[in-house]
Amino acid sequence: MSVEHTRDIFARLCKDLPPRVPEKIQKDLSDALEQVQDNLSLTLEELEDTMISFAKKLWPYREAFWEFFRVNEGELGEKFLLQKISPELKKKYLQFTIAGGTFRDLHVGSAVTELFSTEEIGKLCEYLVEVQHDIWDYTVQDVLTTHTKEYDHRINEFKRIFSDIEAQLSELTKMADHEQEHPKLAAEIREHVRGFEHGITLLGPKLNFEELCNAKEFYEGRKQIKKIMRI
Repeated sequence: MSVEHTRDIFARLCKDLPPRVPEKIQKDLSDALEQVQDNLSLTLEELEDTMISFAKKLWPYREAFWEFFRVNEGELGEKFLLQKISPELKKKYLQFTIAGGTFRDLHVGSAVTELFSTEEIGKLCEYLVEVQHDIWDYTVQDVLTTHTKEYDHRINEFKRIFSDIEAQLSELTKMADHEQEHPKLAAEIREHVRGFEHGITLLGPKLNFEELCNAKEFYEGRKQIKKIMRI
């Protein structure tokens, strides 16, 4: 991934902030974005390190918000879409649902290409983007009014979860640092840690927390195998 593309992802991370992110974090984030955009000598690793440090601070807020977003999307997404599309497209969409398709299938379902024309798929994509923006705005109001207590509770829950995540990442990093006998294994552990960090920074696929929790035991097992086989 290029530095320029990574900068774009960082800008998106800064733009799409969920409610209740402390002003101090927002200010620091804005300053950091300005610095990385101005600093043309910044390496990809340095840029990623900056993004990761802020993504960790934002993670509890983003995870809590997306929980509410997904619920609202499931309950209101189809309703919002039907309010936007033409009668002809609505008729085809209803045929699509009768055949077993769902609103969520519009994003990934292969049946979409079988029923809708290329032009109609293009229109649907435009509407789906609009629906996403509408649900985002709705969710912002939702968590700041009707479900504020629940939202704050989930933020605090995710903060506790992330403390566990940080502890797991720290243990894996220490394991890699202390691994003198098998440098390839140490590199593999560091790559696993980086992969998880990329997942919370929008730089890579999101990794499962359970997989992270089991990682230390997995690599300890790999180390024992290497000792037995003397490799």
